[in-house]
Amino acid sequence: MDPDLPRPKHDKKERKQIQPHHRHISMLLIVVIFLIILLLIMIKPALLGYRVSSQFKEIELEVAEFMKELELTKSNLIITQTNLDSCKSLNQYYLEELAEEKNISFQCGQEKNELQSKYRQLQTEYTFNISKIKSEFEQKKNEIQINLTQYKTKYNELQSIYNEVVSNAAYNMCCKAKVDNKDIDSYIISNGIIICTVGEEKKITC
Repeated sequence: MDPDLPRPKHDKKERKQIQPHHRHISMLLIVVIFLIILLLIMIKPALLGYRVSSQFKEIELEVAEFMKELELTKSNLIITQTNLDSCKSLNQYYLEELAEEKNISFQCGQEKNELQSKYRQLQTEYTFNISKIKSEFEQKKNEIQINLTQYKTKYNELQSIYNEVVSNAAYNMCCKAKVDNKDIDSYIISNGIIICTVGEEKKITC
């Protein structure tokens, strides 16, 4: 067939069908990318294992020994966690005890304040009562002192009157008795009776 002659329409249609569609290309790329990612995921553990193995060789540590140390570390971690839980429990217990002690201390403080308040009140009342009683005592004392002075004055007055009466009576009696007995020069009072005698302290002058 001559290339210069126009090709039939059915040739163009066949070529168009043979060319890949853009959507097919995109799907193919996605599948390829997915396979690459899957391959990397599968290779990664092997690479990690190789890297760990290389590190073991660098530090001259066997896998068995490493696993033993790992198990020991896990065991120590469990023990440490148990101790931590125990410490937390003990700490909680101490916190509760401390809170209870604070509560008791607060109540004791309140009781102490109440007792101190009552003590101050009683002390004020006591001081007031003592002052009042002292004032009343001083007043009574002054009244008694005044009455005593008045009684002493009256007693002295009565004693003076009594002595004068007795003296006058003794003079009259003993002067009459001296007529019969010239030696009589004094008198005594015995059981309320005037006795004329000789040589006593209370003298008579007739």
